[in-house]
Amino acid sequence: MEVNLIILFRVVLAVVLSFIPGIEREMTGKFAGLRTHILVGLGACVFTILSIYGFEMHITPDTIGTNDPARIAAQIITGIGFIGAGTVMRHGSNVSGITTAATLWVCASMGMSCGCGQYFVAIITSLATLVVLILIRRLEKNILSKRKKSYTLYEISISASLKDCDIIQSIFENNFHKVFKFNKKLVNHVELRFAAVVSTKKSLIELNDIFKKVIGIESIEIREYYE
Repeated sequence: MEVNLIILFRVVLAVVLSFIPGIEREMTGKFAGLRTHILVGLGACVFTILSIYGFEMHITPDTIGTNDPARIAAQIITGIGFIGAGTVMRHGSNVSGITTAATLWVCASMGMSCGCGQYFVAIITSLATLVVLILIRRLEKNILSKRKKSYTLYEISISASLKDCDIIQSIFENNFHKVFKFNKKLVNHVELRFAAVVSTKKSLIELNDIFKKVIGIESIEIREYYE
C-alpha cells in the first residue's frame, strides 16, 4: 500500500510539473501544447517507475543477476526525439519549433525525476524551464531582436545589356552578405543574363531600388529562395 501511494504521488507530481511549461506553450500557440507536454512528462514518469518496480530481479540460489532500473529509463531520452522532431518545422531558411521540442525533452526529464523520486530536481527543473520560456523570450524580443535581423535568401534573375556587365557584377559583390550559384551567360552577343542566389538583410523593395539605378537592365525578377 505504501508503494502504491508513493507511485501515485510521483505520477501526480509529474503531471503538475509538466503542466507548467505546457500551459506556456499552449498560450503562445505552439504546435505541441498543454496536453502533449503533460503526456510526455506522465509517460516518462511511468516508464521510470516501471523500470524500478516492474522488473525486479528475484534472486534464487540457481540464478545470479542484478536489477538495472536505468535500462528502460535510458531509452526515454532517445524515444522523446521522435516526438520532438515532429514539432520542428522548416520553411525555406526559417526553422521553427525547436524550443517546443526542447521543452518536451525537458518535460521527459522532469517525468523521469519524479519517477525515481528526485522531487527537488523535478521541481527546480520545472521552475527553471518557466523562467527560460518567459523571461528569456522577453529578453530576446525587447533587446536582442532589435540588434539582430535575420538574413534572407533571394533568387535574382537579370537580363541586361553587355555594357553594364561590370556595374551589375559590382552590385552583387558590394551589396550582399553572400552570393551563391552566380551564373553569367551571354546571349546574341549583346545581352547578358545573370542568375544568382544571394543572402541579405535587405527587403524586396530595397533590392529593387538598388538595381533600378542601372539603365541597361531590360528585365529583373527577384523572389525568396527556398532550399
